[in-house]
Amino acid sequence: MTWNEPGPGHDPWSPGGRGKRGDHNAELTKILKRLKTLLGGSSPGPGKPPNLVYGVIVLLVAAWLVSGFYTIDAQERGVKLRFGAVVADVGPGLGWHLPWPMGNVERVNVTKLRQATIQSTLLTKDQNLVDIGLTVQFRVSSAREYLFDVANPDDTLSQIANSILRRVIGNYNVDDVLGSAQQQIADQVKQKLQEVLDGYGCGLYVVDVSLDQVQPPQKVQDAFADAIKAQSDRQTMIDSAQAYAKDRLPQARSQAAQEISDAQSYRTQVVSKAKGDVARFDALLEAYRKSPKLTRERMYIDTLAEVLHDSRVIIDGRGDHNGLTLRIDQASGALPEVSHGVRSSKKGQVPASAASAHAGSTSDGNSSGQGDHSGSNARSRSRGEYQQ
Repeated sequence: MTWNEPGPGHDPWSPGGRGKRGDHNAELTKILKRLKTLLGGSSPGPGKPPNLVYGVIVLLVAAWLVSGFYTIDAQERGVKLRFGAVVADVGPGLGWHLPWPMGNVERVNVTKLRQATIQSTLLTKDQNLVDIGLTVQFRVSSAREYLFDVANPDDTLSQIANSILRRVIGNYNVDDVLGSAQQQIADQVKQKLQEVLDGYGCGLYVVDVSLDQVQPPQKVQDAFADAIKAQSDRQTMIDSAQAYAKDRLPQARSQAAQEISDAQSYRTQVVSKAKGDVARFDALLEAYRKSPKLTRERMYIDTLAEVLHDSRVIIDGRGDHNGLTLRIDQASGALPEVSHGVRSSKKGQVPASAASAHAGSTSDGNSSGQGDHSGSNARSRSRGEYQQ
């Protein structure tokens, strides 16, 4: 018997059948009736779509419209697009745009620090090679420029930084690059890099630029190490010399001031002595003008006393001959007596007879009367004062 033979119990689609298929149909019918009741419709007429289709369409449209809502976080910035064209920049918060495929929103994190590292061997101003590592930290400053004005802005920044670094290093000697000019080089690279990025419209802001792993090539590192050590020794010697100069200069200035003070004192002393000598000479000149003969005799006696002050000398003016007898005893401290019986004079004294003889020989032979008498009295007083 075939499955579709008429009769009870033979047709599985017959309402009177007791198979599981009939139970499923009953449940499906109940579900459809409930959906119809919820949608508020009635049995569709001829040529009209069922209300269930309208409901599904409405739900799909609503879901599509709801998909246009978006949220921008506080650390992000967005760019609203409509049919692929930029409409506006959007900030943090909730917003809506035309759903896909008519509209879209591109988001960019503008607070995150990005980093680019460059390692290169460069040529310095004095034709030396040096290995330099450059690290650039940057962030997005304009979401629109970063997304749509330049292709691959991160790679563009790395290439620009490498080019600028080569140009800046070419202005410095290798000693400066390895030494104290690294911070200056980094500042110049940062400034020039920001200028070029702004000119290209990359939408990037350079936060920091630093040099690291600055060293000569591996093959010449030993030679550079010796040169650096020599520079360090040179600086140490310069510092020592400056310290010595700081210690010696105050002493030299003090010594110079002392010598200047001594010289000024000596000048004052010499000037004072010269003035005294001039005053004495003026007084002697005045006395000579008043009494030339007496003044000459007194000057002779004073000079003779000064010359013979430290000599043991006997002057004998007596006897038959006209002359002086000078004897110096070099063997003993006492003077021997002369052959004419004259006593030994004391040290520094001139016998009166010798002074009288000399005074008589120097007197004018034509002088007489009161003038001779006055001259004799003056000579006597002079000799007495000298002997005292």
